[in-house]
Amino acid sequence: MTEYTAETDFGALRFRRVDRTETILGAVRVYSFRTFYAVSGRGIEGCLAVDPSFNDAQCGDIFLGPERVFATQPTEFSVRCGRSGSLSARNDGTVPKTDPVLLVDGAEVLSPLTSLPRGCRTDFEVSRRAGAYASSRAPALVAAKTLEVVHAVLALHEKDTSLVERMDVLYAQYRAADRRKSALKDLRHAERMASDLDERIQRLHAYLDAGVTAFTSR
Repeated sequence: MTEYTAETDFGALRFRRVDRTETILGAVRVYSFRTFYAVSGRGIEGCLAVDPSFNDAQCGDIFLGPERVFATQPTEFSVRCGRSGSLSARNDGTVPKTDPVLLVDGAEVLSPLTSLPRGCRTDFEVSRRAGAYASSRAPALVAAKTLEVVHAVLALHEKDTSLVERMDVLYAQYRAADRRKSALKDLRHAERMASDLDERIQRLHAYLDAGVTAFTSR
């Protein structure tokens, strides 16, 4: 498979897209919408994954409360790497599925906590695995190298627009049921609010109508 090279502040970074059947993935979680990249460079070795992600906006006011505005298509990327939790074999002997492992200067870096916008490069805090169910903030050099890796991989990923569009469709299909369930729950809540407001409006109209009649009949 084609290998790409990107020049970074820390030297050349080599990376390639990984077929989901390759043994390098091992016990990694594999989804139809997930794209894997193997990376290597000075003090950098391992793999990470790129998923589509929805950017659902939040709006509302002090009276109506917050509203989640559901996006109709993915507009961000979620970068996945690093293992979380205990890696001990389960009772049935199976190995837990994990995200791919990316080592930077010996530290196992973890996925960013937020999705990253497309078309621009946003910095984010970098954490490292510190044991089962434990993490800590990565040293400055590890964080800087990790940002370079993620930015370079996303730049390559975004260039393949047909791949991005195909992954977006697969991800939207995968998330359709749970997003529809969430939207219906929010709709029922909004309808209850509308019903309550309508009842309040009717009571106010009734009071004003009755008051006007009482006052004008004297």
